[in-house]
Amino acid sequence: MSHFLSGHSECNPKCNRGTAPRRVPRSRVGLPARFAILLLVLCSSAFAAEQPEKPNILFILVDDMGWRDLACYRHKIHETPNIDGLANRGMRFTNAYAACPICGPSRAAIMTGRFPSTSGFVDNFVSETKGGILKRTQERSHLELEAVTLAESLKAGGYQTGFLGKWHLTNNDETHLPTDQGFDVNIAGGWKGHPRDGYFSPYKLAHLEDGPKGEYLTDRLTTEAIGVLDPFSKNDAPWLLYMSYYTVHAPFHSKPEKTKKYAAKKARNPKYGGMMESMDENIGRILSWLDEKRLRENTVIFFTSDNGGYRPATDNTPLRGHKGDLYEGGIRVSCIAEGPGVSRGVVSDTPIHGTDYYATLLEMAGIEKKPEVAPDSVSLVPLLKGDTKFKRGPMFWHYPVAKRLTPLSEPGSVVRDGDWKYLYFYSDGRSELYNLKEDIGETKNLIETMPEKAAAMKGLLDAELKKHTAIVPTPEQVPAKRKRKKKTKK
Repeated sequence: MSHFLSGHSECNPKCNRGTAPRRVPRSRVGLPARFAILLLVLCSSAFAAEQPEKPNILFILVDDMGWRDLACYRHKIHETPNIDGLANRGMRFTNAYAACPICGPSRAAIMTGRFPSTSGFVDNFVSETKGGILKRTQERSHLELEAVTLAESLKAGGYQTGFLGKWHLTNNDETHLPTDQGFDVNIAGGWKGHPRDGYFSPYKLAHLEDGPKGEYLTDRLTTEAIGVLDPFSKNDAPWLLYMSYYTVHAPFHSKPEKTKKYAAKKARNPKYGGMMESMDENIGRILSWLDEKRLRENTVIFFTSDNGGYRPATDNTPLRGHKGDLYEGGIRVSCIAEGPGVSRGVVSDTPIHGTDYYATLLEMAGIEKKPEVAPDSVSLVPLLKGDTKFKRGPMFWHYPVAKRLTPLSEPGSVVRDGDWKYLYFYSDGRSELYNLKEDIGETKNLIETMPEKAAAMKGLLDAELKKHTAIVPTPEQVPAKRKRKKKTKK
């Protein structure tokens, strides 16, 4: 029977798991009786084998990390031995995607298993339609309390649940916190999307007391995480720890010795390199704790980022674009999985989406997903087990907001199906078509040379947006794309 599915024994219903048969003197036991006792023992063993312990779940989400920022993704400077080790023990994905090129909608999609076009959560801030244009307000967008989160589904299935770090899914009044949405514990999760006062204490973050002056936030959150896991591990119930590091989001603050180290290594951004190394060290601390407590073999671990790398911090080459872009550099992310039921030492090129963690983790926990919950989430369990024929199906992105993060990002919608990616931009009604297998850098727009394929992809995208009643502005309703100013030499 599958490791992930709990079931009932087909043996005699009187067989009780963990109950040894009554001992009878050998001289008084005939052949039929001895056969019956042997059958009882085998039945009990089979029942125990079919009732696996539910796995613990460690979900690690980092902020703004580029697709190639890890050594196991061929970064030549960053030192990330602990995460690389995770990849060696499990499965590393080369075609993993965040649900949005910015953090809020991406995080909401993980929590709900819904595309942004389905949920309407399309931006970090509430977006109001004015004259047909989606514009940001100053109010933070929040996850509705009616949404059934991943934590709520796992909690209903008997899991203990803890959240640490960046939440970013609540209003300014902080009425939609992790503890309102299925988490037993919330540490440092609130309104702020980054530590505005920096990574060294005092942090001035809600739901986290400042530590000694100079304490490093990534270190502190890891200490707090182990403090949550310790009592969790002493209970009989399995647990979910959602470790949502603020790092490697700006401001770029690293420990001085690490900044010096990466400056000597000629890193593009030495402070960012130092932040990457500190993140890796702290993930190593959690993994070491799991090893020490002998919990790692029964812990499912996922590691990923909420969107692509930020332009001032990292170089996403060969991908086009950065955070905020619907090109690959804005949405393609690293993803690593390890644990029971996950193939070891495998690199997978199969495309997967940020909504898929929901259905995957529920199946691994042996919890049924109701059809109305997480409708866009596809279970990756067959892929994790090594099914090379697994296909996820079309994936969608919807980012129609007129206010852009950078001069190069613009509102649009995207569909990827297999190797094909179709983009539609609302600023000028422009369409683009790429074969990502042959052109990962999105340099050759095939819209003119392959009109039939483009029409089919457009049909897929239009049907999805219509099904979700998504807000779709027309070109005349969206301001023209701003051009990046060229620097002039003085």
